[in-house]
Amino acid sequence: MSKEAGEPAHPEYRRWLGGPMLLIAAVIILRFVLEVERVPKDITRLISANVAGGLLLIYLGAVAPLRGITRVKQMVLPALVWSAWVSAWDTLALIVAAVFHLPGSHFADAPGMFQNWGHVGMHIFSHLVLILPSTLIVLGLMSLLFSLRRWPVIVAPSAVLGGLVTLRYAAEAMNFAPTTAAAWSSTVGILLCALYVGGIGPRMGLTSARQLIIPSLVLAWMWRFWTFLAALLSATPLYKTHFFDPSQGRVAVRLLELFGVAVVAGAVAGILVWGIAVWTSRVVQPAHAA
Repeated sequence: MSKEAGEPAHPEYRRWLGGPMLLIAAVIILRFVLEVERVPKDITRLISANVAGGLLLIYLGAVAPLRGITRVKQMVLPALVWSAWVSAWDTLALIVAAVFHLPGSHFADAPGMFQNWGHVGMHIFSHLVLILPSTLIVLGLMSLLFSLRRWPVIVAPSAVLGGLVTLRYAAEAMNFAPTTAAAWSSTVGILLCALYVGGIGPRMGLTSARQLIIPSLVLAWMWRFWTFLAALLSATPLYKTHFFDPSQGRVAVRLLELFGVAVVAGAVAGILVWGIAVWTSRVVQPAHAA
């Protein structure tokens, strides 16, 4: 397959990573400053580097082909750089909190943080140890969106669905009211994405129902993957969400069952997405042909 016109000849790493790296650093700094100023944690927790980082990684994976990334291996070093960058800012905030005895910061919430430097050193070491496993997670997340480049019409919708699931998970983990958390509904999102696929498909050369069926199925499976990933995170004792309840026991078995349901539900949802996309495509095509 020949390269599309305007595609960069070589990876533009600086342009690809520069903005997101500055943004994640700004999020960490902003939260640190607000906590030092004793802003209530019910407010500062909304400025979450984990949530922002997840959304930024989805973005990076989606736009990677536009920055000249053509192979997954080209993202290995950037994933390591990203993980080291985030860890460096977390570590810096921890050191500043320890040196100036700023207990208001969540970076220094651990008991005994200011009792001795050995305790601080252990926390710094834990940040460094997590760089490698974090790199694997970062690479996997970016690669997931990057793998959709063969179906450009569903890259943006898949990223949007991932963002909705991320925000819904975060809202529930922060104990928002159910009505507030439900506002980030990916179920509504998949229906809107189906309209998008049908509307934009003809502009990308997908003019027949047969051409739309595979992208529709893949989009639906991506949706179910995002929800299954949220269920995996919910299986840990850290946060409680509607995606999965570990208190019912048989966690591993139920997760396997949930995976099977996700595959089947994705296929059913894909047919629905396909139907909506085909209908929308047929509605808008005369307008394009005019």
